[in-house]
Amino acid sequence: MAPPVMKSRAALAVAAALALLLACAAPSAAQGSGDFSANDQPPSGQPAAADASAKFSTAKVVHTKPFTKAAMKRATQERAVELTAEQAAALIAAAANTPAAAEEAGVESAASYAPESGGVVPLSQGTSGFSFADTRVAKTGTAFVPNLKPAGKLFFKIGTSNYICSASLIGKSLAVTAAHCVCAFGKSTFYTDFTFVPDYDVDNPSGNVVFRGKAVIVATSYLKGTDTCATAGVACSNDVALVWLDVNNGQQAFQAAGNTYYNYMINAFEASAAPGAGFASAAVPKYLAVTQLGYPGNWDNGGKMQMSNSPGFQYNVAVSGKTMKNIVRGTSMTGGSSGGPWLLNLGVDAAASNGANYGSVTTRNAVIAVTSWGRTDAAVKFQGASMFATNNEFPNAAYGIRGGGNIGALVDYACDSAGGWGLQAKGFCR
Repeated sequence: MAPPVMKSRAALAVAAALALLLACAAPSAAQGSGDFSANDQPPSGQPAAADASAKFSTAKVVHTKPFTKAAMKRATQERAVELTAEQAAALIAAAANTPAAAEEAGVESAASYAPESGGVVPLSQGTSGFSFADTRVAKTGTAFVPNLKPAGKLFFKIGTSNYICSASLIGKSLAVTAAHCVCAFGKSTFYTDFTFVPDYDVDNPSGNVVFRGKAVIVATSYLKGTDTCATAGVACSNDVALVWLDVNNGQQAFQAAGNTYYNYMINAFEASAAPGAGFASAAVPKYLAVTQLGYPGNWDNGGKMQMSNSPGFQYNVAVSGKTMKNIVRGTSMTGGSSGGPWLLNLGVDAAASNGANYGSVTTRNAVIAVTSWGRTDAAVKFQGASMFATNNEFPNAAYGIRGGGNIGALVDYACDSAGGWGLQAKGFCR
C-alpha cells in the first residue's frame, strides 16, 4: 500500500526572523569535521561503482582493517567542511533577498510518511499552530531510553585515517547518515570500512555491538558534484546516504537496538501550520519541534550520545532556478554529529487521563532530516540538515511504497527496486 499523502500547502518563504538568525549565526561547516575546507582535495578512496539508475551511485564497502574497540575509543577525527566568511555572507544574502519559489514545476509538494505498516503523518500540534515534542520520561526514564537506541556512531576511513560521524537505523539492517560521511562531494569517490554501532557508549564496551557495512548508496548528483547546494558541497538538498549493514553472528542491527528502528517523514513542513495570530506578541514563522541525536566531538570526546531539542525552521534558497531545501536550528553540537537524525515526536505516549491528547499525533519517532553542516566556531551554536523532501533531483511524492523525495527514492532502491539491493526480500528492510 502506498504511504498516505497529506494535501500540499505552499512552502514557507524564508522568514525575516530566520534571516536575522542566519545573520547572527552564519552557516559554515558540514558537521562531521574541521579537517577539510570546501576547496580541499580529500584523500583517495573507493571509486564509485556504475549503477543501473542514473539517480543513484552505490558501491560495496571495502574493509581494510577491522575497527577494534580500542580503535573506536581513539577515533575522534570528524568529517566536516568549513565555509569561508565570504561564502557565509553570500548565503545570508541569498536567504534574505532571494527567497525560493514555493515549488518548481514538476516537484510534487506534499507531506508523506513511511511507517512500518500503514499509518498517518505524525504531528504534535494543537490548533494554536505551536509545535512541541512531549514524551513520558517517568522517574527512571526507562520508557524513554529505548527510543534512543536506533541512533549510533559511524566509523570509517579516509585513506588510512579513522573518522567518525553519526547515523541511525530506519530499517532492520539499514542506516541513514549524511552523504559527506560516506563519499567526497564531486569527487566520485567513496570512503571505506564503514562500521556502525547502535547506541554506542565509550564506557560500555561490552554493550557496543559492531555492524560492518556491506554497501552504501548516495544521490549521484551529490557524488558528481551537481547537487542543488547553497555553496559547493555545503548546505545541499541531498546530503543523505544509506548504509546496508551486515549481520553480526546472525544478529541484525535493529535487534542490538532493542528490536527498534525509526520511522521517517518526507516534506515535514507541509504537515504543519504557522502559529496562529494572537497566540504570541510577534509573528512566528512555521517551525517544527525537533530532537537531534548524535556524537559530536565537543562533548564527551564523541564517546557518548548527545540530545538537542529546539525549533527547526525551513531554510530554502533559490540556486540557479532550483530550490535548495534544508532545516536550520540552534544546537551546541559540532563535528561528529554529521549524519545524526533530526526527529519529530521522539518518545513514548503516556496513558491519557481525562480525555488528554497530543494534538494530531498518532505515531512517533520519525526522522525528518540528518545533520549536514554548521560552524566550527564554538560560539555560534547553529546547524543545518538536509531535509527528507521532494526536490529537483527527486521530485516524486511516492517511490513505490517507501514515500517520496530523496529518502523515499533511496529506500525504495535499497529495499524493493529491480536492480537494487533487494533488502525487503532478504528480511533486512522494514
